[in-house]
Amino acid sequence: MVFPGHFSWGCLRCRQRKVKCDETRPSCRRCFVYGKPCAGYTDQFQFRHRRTSTSTTAVGPAPAEECKQGQTSKAPRRRSAPQLEAAEKAEQEQQQQQQQQQQQQQQQAVQIVARNHTVDRAPEPCYDHVSLFYFVRRFVSPNPEDGFPGHLSFLPSLYDSHSDGLLEAATLSVAQMAAYNKFGGEKFRVQSYKNYGRALRMLQNIIGSGDGAADDKVITSVLLLCVLKDINGEQSGGPSEHAPGLFYLVEKRGPEQIATSRGAELLFLALIRLQVYSFVHEDDTYVDPGAIATAWGVFDTFLRALGMMSRTLRLRQRLMSNRAYLDAEEQASIIQDCSETLDDFHVWDVEAADYWQSMFKGRGMPTALGEIASGTTHYDVETACTIILIRSARLILLVSMIAHHYFQDQQGGGIGVALAEYIPFLEMDVAAVIDDILASVPYALGDVGPGGTPGTVDYDGAAAIVIFHSIRLVSSCAYLTPEQDRKAMDILARLNAGMGIRAAWKLKRKL
Repeated sequence: MVFPGHFSWGCLRCRQRKVKCDETRPSCRRCFVYGKPCAGYTDQFQFRHRRTSTSTTAVGPAPAEECKQGQTSKAPRRRSAPQLEAAEKAEQEQQQQQQQQQQQQQQQAVQIVARNHTVDRAPEPCYDHVSLFYFVRRFVSPNPEDGFPGHLSFLPSLYDSHSDGLLEAATLSVAQMAAYNKFGGEKFRVQSYKNYGRALRMLQNIIGSGDGAADDKVITSVLLLCVLKDINGEQSGGPSEHAPGLFYLVEKRGPEQIATSRGAELLFLALIRLQVYSFVHEDDTYVDPGAIATAWGVFDTFLRALGMMSRTLRLRQRLMSNRAYLDAEEQASIIQDCSETLDDFHVWDVEAADYWQSMFKGRGMPTALGEIASGTTHYDVETACTIILIRSARLILLVSMIAHHYFQDQQGGGIGVALAEYIPFLEMDVAAVIDDILASVPYALGDVGPGGTPGTVDYDGAAAIVIFHSIRLVSSCAYLTPEQDRKAMDILARLNAGMGIRAAWKLKRKL
């Protein structure tokens, strides 16, 4: 298409008639003389082959009559006074219509701008994403080589954001409760309980049918529901309603679960949970499912530690259930078993150092009783958690022996007399065990870096989930010194208020 030569700024009617327009606004004089309403002006340049629209956006209505294609225009004729007056009146009405249209367009523009400013606000957060991000960052170790029970380093590889299964429901439940403790917001708590109920229904169906019950995702879901109990503080002390199911799952999975790193970590975490339940509820029914820890402890130092913990809980149960006078044979049997177990704890301290040196490069090695509190050695998070757990089992046995000595002694003989010569040494060991546990906490939570310098880790909640039952055990001990009691209460306050582990503050005096 060829450009017409120059751009015309005339009104639409003059351009259509191909006459020179005087460009008077809002309506030109030629249209007035011609006796037709001026069609107004347009700022849009158009090629010759495009027909002019009969309705424009800014200039008002289109003319009532259009010249037919090929029809020549008539010459203007002189108009009478009434005709001129009518034309002026029509022109005024047209101007008023144009002004009204402009006002309407301005009002519409203002409304559009107002709507845009109203929409420009922060969108509602996705509660699932917020809670998952916080939970994984705070309570899951990012180190895939960690392998320590309770650090849940394998969880991100199991979780499927596109799935709506058991593991996803259990993970969202504990994550949303953790977010509720951290940020508040009733919706976090409501969603947590909804997902908890959904996970329980799916878990019951899976265990009832037996299909897939031995899968990693199933036992992980049960362990996460146990963590939920720790975080929301309900039924403090352990996964009471989950203990039978957890025991069943571990037995069903059998010794083969130790063959993989994930399976071994799940086994360790399950055994720790069952032992916590056994201690709190004074029930050793679910201590060592399938005797896995006891049988395989010969080959693995960490499993041997768990086996010793199970044995300790069984001995405690025997000491508590035999309060009446015992015959000489029973007295000798209990004392012998307790003494051998204490010796095993000492041997474990010695042998664990060599095991750590060969298996865990770069990690601090476990040390003998009483050396941790000296502060001469740095311990990584995993080693510190291990020491706290093994010292906790030792504390249970020591305090149980001392308590039952005094009880039987008041009854006039029995096991109380047989243990009398051990009591001073047992009490010294209790003080050393508590000091070691409290001194290991800063290492477990990442407060102390290499060389003794202050440190910090984002995932301090991962270790806190593992050790907080041990700190509760220390705080419930009747043989605490005032300084030890203050330290234990400060740690529990931090775990409760700082990390949102509500069960850390619900104490029961058990020892």
